[in-house]
Amino acid sequence: MAGSNEIGIGMIGYAFMGKSHTLGYRDVPLIAPEAVPRPRLVSLYGRDAQKLEAARSRLGWEEGVADWRDIVADDRIQLFDNSGPNTLHVEPTIAAAQAGKHVYCEKPLGPTADDAFAMWEAAHTAGVRHMCAYNYRFFPALQLAREIIRSGEIGDIHHYRSQFLVSSSLDEKREKTWRDDRQAAGAGALGDLGAHHIDLSRFLMTSDPTTVQAVTRIKVGAASNGARIETDDQFAALFDYDNGALGVVEASRVAGGHLVTSRIEVDGSKGSIAFSMQRLNELRVAGADKAFLTIPVLRGADPYQSNWFPPGHPLGWVDTFSHEAVHILGAIAGLHEVAPIGATFRDGYYCSEIIDAAIRAASLGQRVDIAYRRVDA
Repeated sequence: MAGSNEIGIGMIGYAFMGKSHTLGYRDVPLIAPEAVPRPRLVSLYGRDAQKLEAARSRLGWEEGVADWRDIVADDRIQLFDNSGPNTLHVEPTIAAAQAGKHVYCEKPLGPTADDAFAMWEAAHTAGVRHMCAYNYRFFPALQLAREIIRSGEIGDIHHYRSQFLVSSSLDEKREKTWRDDRQAAGAGALGDLGAHHIDLSRFLMTSDPTTVQAVTRIKVGAASNGARIETDDQFAALFDYDNGALGVVEASRVAGGHLVTSRIEVDGSKGSIAFSMQRLNELRVAGADKAFLTIPVLRGADPYQSNWFPPGHPLGWVDTFSHEAVHILGAIAGLHEVAPIGATFRDGYYCSEIIDAAIRAASLGQRVDIAYRRVDA
């Protein structure tokens, strides 16, 4: 069993997100308050034995396992971290929750809204802590933006607009991966990139979409070896929110020249806020009759800066995973709730429901209503 101030962790996945989550855990002893339990990297699961062992050694996990059920059954492990492909999110995470383990899962929560709802229901019924890894919530600038919006400083919210643009589908040497398979991924640019900004719209405005019109397209239909691409690489949607705002969300994997461009704007009756991940330590704020001013967010009141370095020293994208790790471990210790800063499985389900509605709207070529299910108390 883990020590009283230690939480044993088992994780699915060792690639992009597995590496990111591991880096987050490794920072916890350096940046977390003493009351936050320290992570013990117990067990790592992967399907390729040779790659798994190489990753286990490189990332610093104690052991690798060939069956995720070994993690679920391991009494040394209290937190089940699912950083694997979307198709592996559902069954293992539900099994872990039912076994009484706290669960932390990458986004989108499930390939479909039905999957995500089942995951939320299982975690809720089990009474375990649950968090979906929407790491944008842990940018200091966006937490400040949320505070400004909630304070009423920019008035009634009229517009939410965002773009998430990359060019990965244009690579001439592109190989087909699970992200390009409809059954495994659920959606492409919509579910992978657009999901971040859909979740952020809910986080920033404390409001949910009620209707959606959408277009999804596959501009590059084959990998370099001719394998068929099944998921969208281009997406745009128009949302109505229950606070009266109009939302425009766009995501693309075929935006030539964009390695990663991620930007958000929220406009209200008294002003606006704007954020770009390319300048992630800044927030732009405008009054109704004033030009945008740039605010450096790394000050003493920033929720994370003082745990890292003196105010003004820049933080990076990867640091959001450290903030997430501190947050979920602190929640397990009872220091705070996962919500509203962290995305719970309820938030993950809501986002999946919105994604599914956008897919239906694109398929039908018409606006559709978005309905949300509830888990019985």
